[in-house]
Amino acid sequence: MRLPTHKTKIVATIGPSSRDRKTITALIRAGMNVARINFAHGTFEEHERTIHLVRKVAEKLNIPVAVLGDLPGVKIRVGELQKDQVTLRRWQTVILTTEEIEGYDGLIPVQFKDFPRLVSKGDVIYLSDGFIALRVEEVREKEVVCKVIVGGTLYSHKGINVPNMRMPVEAITDRDREILEFAMEHGIDAVGVSFVGSAYDILDVRKFAEERKGRLFIIAKIERPDAVRNFDEILNAADGIMVARGDLGVEMPIEKLPVLQKKLIKKANLAGKPVITATQMLESMTAEKLPTRAEVTDVANAILDGTDAVMLSEETAVGKYPVDAVRMMARIARTTEAYRDSMWSERIVQWKMSELKRGIPRGSRVKDAITRSIIEALNSIDIKYILTPTRSGETARLISRFKPKQWILAFATDELVARTLMFSYGVYPFVVDSTTEDEILTLMTGLGVVKTGDTVLLTKGTPIGRTAGTNTIRIFTV
Repeated sequence: MRLPTHKTKIVATIGPSSRDRKTITALIRAGMNVARINFAHGTFEEHERTIHLVRKVAEKLNIPVAVLGDLPGVKIRVGELQKDQVTLRRWQTVILTTEEIEGYDGLIPVQFKDFPRLVSKGDVIYLSDGFIALRVEEVREKEVVCKVIVGGTLYSHKGINVPNMRMPVEAITDRDREILEFAMEHGIDAVGVSFVGSAYDILDVRKFAEERKGRLFIIAKIERPDAVRNFDEILNAADGIMVARGDLGVEMPIEKLPVLQKKLIKKANLAGKPVITATQMLESMTAEKLPTRAEVTDVANAILDGTDAVMLSEETAVGKYPVDAVRMMARIARTTEAYRDSMWSERIVQWKMSELKRGIPRGSRVKDAITRSIIEALNSIDIKYILTPTRSGETARLISRFKPKQWILAFATDELVARTLMFSYGVYPFVVDSTTEDEILTLMTGLGVVKTGDTVLLTKGTPIGRTAGTNTIRIFTV
């Protein structure tokens, strides 16, 4: 077998442009590692077919693919519009109404009954990820009268943001709970929790799953100022993080977004938890065959920041060129990773080590000490692969945070653990019956991955006293 050409994981949203067997097959071959389902759109019947297709195609291709389901949360959205779109012109008067109507030029339905209570005269309302801006002129019982200050084309079901607006409801809605039931019933690997405000939102989802004896890999979407303020506690409670730059870039000053992205990625790296960078990464490819130079640079910089995964949304869900978008993402990742690998030197390793020591307090886990030793060994010895048997996936993720140039080959007896490792940089999982050294080497040599003469590093968990988990490394030549 051949390992992928890129270690950065690619999350691709499946939608009308991509939910047929032929396209899903092409997406996986092009480099898609995680198939994302956006539950804000579509029906359970459509999503069930998509999950089934992804599983069947991945099994046939013998390529691991995780499935991520995004909960819609309490996002306020535009309702149905005539012909699915309207064009708003600057200085035009527009009325936002909570009445259940089909909208048209000058009258836009809002899918949130209490919306007029949440805004005041003078507020700026952003539509469609901030591309359209309205100023509130008057608030009525069921209507908000606005003046268009930045115009554009508005489509049905696009998001509505009002910076600093406090939502008078919980982050996890009754609709989200219905979706969680569906997700567990159909074996979705991970869920993205939208509009997280605190760790309690994550714990709410985890409790919901545990009460139903289900398991979910929970990813917190950072898209509100509250989530930024409470990021450390959210990171501790969640299994992974998504930097959702669309809503986040509207809810806070947009010029602060690049630096904030770097800070959040760094913190997730230090914690050994996967982080996804999302929104508008190759957005021009929704309609064009090639991305802009700025988009290519954006993706590369996110990878250099330390992101584990990069995400495509409209590009693959409704775009004209879904497979080309994934293929382009893979090309950017491959080229950027080659540059970073060429910079892998003692100076870079020492910098990463000092960064880790500052971020992890004294008295931390045995696994942290082991992974530090692994990185020092990688810098001293020409090691081909890192072989990591794992029960929870934690050791593989702790190694992954250093972004080594070697592949981390992870071996798990649990299929869910294996698939959730598809969110972590440079980790390629295998589902095995046994994680003994002999079984792992037999499998890897049989597949032609590890060859005679290769030097490999193997992590092990040897019970010594009360110690549990990974506590030993062995370096040897096959």
